Amino acid sequence: MDSQTPRLPPEIWLIILEMLPASFFQKNLRCLTVSKQWYDLAYPSFYSRIEFTPRVISRLVSRQSRRFNRSRAKLRETLRCLNIVLDGMGKSDPKNGCFDTVLNLGRLYAMLLDFKDLQAVSIQARWQNKKWKADPLQADYLPMRAIVPFVSFLENVKILDLDLRGTSVINGVTSDDQVHLCPFFRPLLNKLDVLRLRVRCICALAVLDMPDMGPLTVREITINLYLGEISKHNPKLNSTRRCSRAPNSWEWKSPVDEIRASLQILLPIMVEPKRAQMIHLAPTGEVHTWNAATDICVPDTTKKAIPLRSCKETKSGSCFAEPNPSEDSNLDEIVLI
Repeated sequence: MDSQTPRLPPEIWLIILEMLPASFFQKNLRCLTVSKQWYDLAYPSFYSRIEFTPRVISRLVSRQSRRFNRSRAKLRETLRCLNIVLDGMGKSDPKNGCFDTVLNLGRLYAMLLDFKDLQAVSIQARWQNKKWKADPLQADYLPMRAIVPFVSFLENVKILDLDLRGTSVINGVTSDDQVHLCPFFRPLLNKLDVLRLRVRCICALAVLDMPDMGPLTVREITINLYLGEISKHNPKLNSTRRCSRAPNSWEWKSPVDEIRASLQILLPIMVEPKRAQMIHLAPTGEVHTWNAATDICVPDTTKKAIPLRSCKETKSGSCFAEPNPSEDSNLDEIVLI
């Protein structure tokens, strides 16, 4: 390195590089070219944490040249964490509307089958309309069939983080194309180490106990039912709703109780050290993190409480409904409602 660069051992530089945000080098590639020694240190860190936007995905799977072939070969050797960012993927988006992202996702998946060292996958498909976050869902935002391969067939992946707030887990362009993603989550508990979900609708099928599928391998499950401060006028839009039989139905039911019951059943059979938690919007307007091991909700003091004037609180003021002794709490019945 040049004389102005602090003389630190390579191990220290690697620690510093890991602390940089994923987009640090991606925004300015010249940061890689300070010197040859710096390039050798920074290059693996950069390539292992690229944000795969629609533009990056399109170039990676479509362009054919020696330079891109070398880049793909380098990715195959160094990529450990795949971060797919699909914000603003809609056709009306001037920056990304020209890319056939759904098709390119399929081509990217086929490419990833050769990435034997890939350990973590993160997919972020958030709000399409950033000016008004409560924009109604659009069927062509992200068909679930484009996500299914990443959820089901990447055998070496041990960490899966899905933030699909911008679309529904039950969607499709036509009725024949509709896919309900929740049943695809459950088999992941038998092969992943960590599963994190943040979706606009969810049901108990995502974390249902199914003994016939064999022992669990998962040690951490985090289900985030808080979607962010989307609306101050209709607080229900800030929280995940329960999956409906009718994909186009706007009936809002909270999945908090059934997800809580499912996680409590799964916790004893999870792998140590185990953690199962659910982040949700409390009746008080606070964001709470519920721990399945302690059955206690802890408020998140970093987020401002939003008064839920239009929502009815439970009589006890609890985050969860009081159990009714006259009703059977069997999860099979909960799922079929």
